[in-house]
Amino acid sequence: MMRLLRRMIFLIVVSGTIIGSARASENSQPLSQYDSLAKISAIFNNQEVVSSLKFVLGKDYNEFSQNFDVFGEPHKTKEGGLFAEGWLKDLYLEQASAFVIQPDGKIYAAWFSPESNEVHYVSNAPGRNTIQEDIAGWAQRFDKVPSSGVNAEQKENSKKERFFETSQFRIKITSLCAADSGCNDVSYEGVRKSDGAVARLKGKAMKSDCGKSSCPILTYTFRNHDTSYIINNVIDNLSVIVNGKVVLSETGRWSNVPGYISVRLLN
Repeated sequence: MMRLLRRMIFLIVVSGTIIGSARASENSQPLSQYDSLAKISAIFNNQEVVSSLKFVLGKDYNEFSQNFDVFGEPHKTKEGGLFAEGWLKDLYLEQASAFVIQPDGKIYAAWFSPESNEVHYVSNAPGRNTIQEDIAGWAQRFDKVPSSGVNAEQKENSKKERFFETSQFRIKITSLCAADSGCNDVSYEGVRKSDGAVARLKGKAMKSDCGKSSCPILTYTFRNHDTSYIINNVIDNLSVIVNGKVVLSETGRWSNVPGYISVRLLN
């Protein structure tokens, strides 16, 4: 059996889906334009795709994306999505990555790390305890059998995450505190939709004085030198303040799951 040939570990991070279905905007580009070997490399010029991959992969995006030195033949998934893969030149079996983008915005990404001899897997699909089938087939190249399930630590961490999306940003807020503690420490991971730039900060949550151990959060505040990022939880607003001047103020919406990219169905 393949599982006896090499040690196999799959790290599954399931971060869920956004409430409601994603709609294609007028500026969205159809995935069908990337469905051939001659065209697939251009997908990394699509900032919507790049920013969404960065949001799902987080700090692992660079390790994942560097493997797209050489591209394999893409194909259409049975749901009508797009499968893409790549690897470093001459390292087809040593250092490679793959991802699937479905028409409804679900993203599945995996990469093989030679240092750890592991295939890492992340997804924003909710409630999945199995590996997406196109990714599972790709992983067999490395004599890896996809594992299933999400461990207890990952489930606990997922409960501490909230997601806030505005017209310009996708933001993940993560509590850094134990449940029902007096701690107010939180982290901010924001992706700018226009270019996929990622900012990671630590800050504080300000709670109402309700007289209980756990009170409603009023605001989240994060500082980066002369810039402050304030998310008002009461009116669902993001403000960016530089040297005391408000340079951005826009409303958004909260979710317990990350946002999706807007895509069109493959023709």
